[in-house]
Amino acid sequence: MNAYSPYLQWVDEQHESMANLLEKWANINSGTDNLTGLQQMLDALQRAFSPLEGKAETLILRPHIKISSKGHAIEIEHGRAFRMIKRPNAPLQVLLGGHMDTVYPSHSHFQSAKRLDNETLSGPGVADMKGGLVVMLTALQALERSPFASAVGWEVFISPDEEAGSPGSEPFLHQSARRNALGLLFEPAFPDGSLVSSRKGSANFTVVARGRAAHAGRDFHAGRNAIAALARFLVEAETLNDKDKGVTFNAGHIEGGGPVNIVPDLAICRFNIRMVHPGDLKLLREELNRIISKCHTEEGLTLTLYEQTVRPPKPFNNKDQALFYALYTCAEELGFPLLNKPSGGVSDGNILSAEGLPTIDTMGVVGGNIHTHEEYMSLASLTQRAKLTAYFLMKLGNQELDLVDSKGELR
Repeated sequence: MNAYSPYLQWVDEQHESMANLLEKWANINSGTDNLTGLQQMLDALQRAFSPLEGKAETLILRPHIKISSKGHAIEIEHGRAFRMIKRPNAPLQVLLGGHMDTVYPSHSHFQSAKRLDNETLSGPGVADMKGGLVVMLTALQALERSPFASAVGWEVFISPDEEAGSPGSEPFLHQSARRNALGLLFEPAFPDGSLVSSRKGSANFTVVARGRAAHAGRDFHAGRNAIAALARFLVEAETLNDKDKGVTFNAGHIEGGGPVNIVPDLAICRFNIRMVHPGDLKLLREELNRIISKCHTEEGLTLTLYEQTVRPPKPFNNKDQALFYALYTCAEELGFPLLNKPSGGVSDGNILSAEGLPTIDTMGVVGGNIHTHEEYMSLASLTQRAKLTAYFLMKLGNQELDLVDSKGELR
């Protein structure tokens, strides 16, 4: 390890500056819908990554379609993505990915980072995943300081819409997957430090029920109750839950109706379905459409199903296992254990995996309580995970890891 020690020691020396940078970034509200905050975060990323001297660009994402509270399809604009590519002709190409958006809107009272003690930082996005962005940046800085960088080409892709399912970033993710040999994403590790192995797939849908308004007393039978129609759909859809197959149906948001003396003519439900097996997604779509058809039994009532975002299941296949084992070996040599376990959550790793790119997608900091106002991360994990990534990349550049064939593809 002596050849790598100066660059790993340099990472250790960056600990306090890494922590300070993370606090600064966490204090920028970059909720997925906050376009002003996302632009501020993009500007900060451009400044931070600029010294790496890769080819940088900002990418305009296509709008995604959202169903409004009136039941109409409307276009939602996204922030811009950040991409930087360096040495695209090197024998090995690596994708390092992440996202700048968080789940905390501009009106959230959880707006700033705070050190709970010498070991723990709390704040919006400190784990998911601005801490991971700091890890990524520092690892690349260490790589570029080393003599092993010339053999490794890399691409950084940081999206502004991951928390919404990456509807605008998905085409760029597919492109990135096709031109790289392996992917490292910097989502947070589990609170115990484990990495994610396999992930469930996830699909978000909206169903809109339309009926006919009428006076609930004088003309009740002339009305068509949209809420009642939606309720029938939900009762049927609940039967899709299958613990043995790992299928879950979750109705997450319902709206509709008004004064109780009016038969409601509009009701909307937004729901999520998760599955383990890729083939189940097709079957679940068919079942949802069957239930919709079954509920179309009364004149004047319609139900319309909209598929919003889909991320297929991410298996832990042989190439992923080989990639993890290489990281495990690096962690062992650095003096800490590295475990893995499956997750029901999803990430952009699902999209990359579906394109065939071997990917480990939890290279970020150790933390927990993500998506809550108690989100936290371990400050020690900043340097630990940056050293792991830098060590792995340097060993790849030094051809010490038997991972890649002569064509630059993972074996």
